[in-house]
Amino acid sequence: MKTFLNDKDGVSEKDYLLLASTTVFFLFVAIGLVLVLMGRPVDGMYVTLLDMVAPVLMTITGGVFGVRAVQEYRKAPQKSEEEAVDYDSRV
Repeated sequence: MKTFLNDKDGVSEKDYLLLASTTVFFLFVAIGLVLVLMGRPVDGMYVTLLDMVAPVLMTITGGVFGVRAVQEYRKAPQKSEEEAVDYDSRV
């Protein structure tokens, strides 16, 4: 299985940014859930902070996966063209 740990560039700055931002965001969410489970009220500023961080996280995640999706999409026609050339040379 190919992941960011064993691809050509290893852990790139995009991978590091994605991991760091999602980890921080989900830690904030987990702290809020623990506070609610303990019966403590969640402050409005806490919810506002999560609302401010969520679009940034979505932008980073969408950018990383969007760029990778476009890269994979651009690779797909090249393989089929190479196969077509190989097929034509064999016939």
